[in-house]
Amino acid sequence: MNKRGRFRQYLRELLLLDEPPERTARTYGLGVFLGFSPLIGLHTLLAVVILLVARVNRLALLLGVYTNTPWTVAPSLALGTGLGLFLTGSHGEIPRFTFETLSSGQFWIELTTDAWDLVLPFMVGNSILAAGFGFLAYFLLLRFLLRFRKGR
Repeated sequence: MNKRGRFRQYLRELLLLDEPPERTARTYGLGVFLGFSPLIGLHTLLAVVILLVARVNRLALLLGVYTNTPWTVAPSLALGTGLGLFLTGSHGEIPRFTFETLSSGQFWIELTTDAWDLVLPFMVGNSILAAGFGFLAYFLLLRFLLRFRKGR
């Protein structure tokens, strides 16, 4: 089965779950929050821990976590960091670079010394953005599920 066929199968399973739409949407929203959270590299691990500790729908949670794709990671992290810079009033900035500066080592020295100014804005902004995306995903999926089930 190709990727599109698998996606349709997962979507069909999600739509036909035998649980309240609110619960499915809430679990999906939690997954989206985890997927966009600033804890880069820990999204899947956090989802597995939640699956082991809480009784939530595995499919809805994992689909939510993997909503943040390689195409959306960089833009969302940049947007979240910008939001964090604005909200915290920080003046941190990513050093400018070219291919030559990447290979010279100067970029890396500047990045490691200046990056600490970005940690708080990064965490604050991306946490807020992740929460917003999670709530939006919850409401959109809930509305979709209610309409879908009403039509059946």
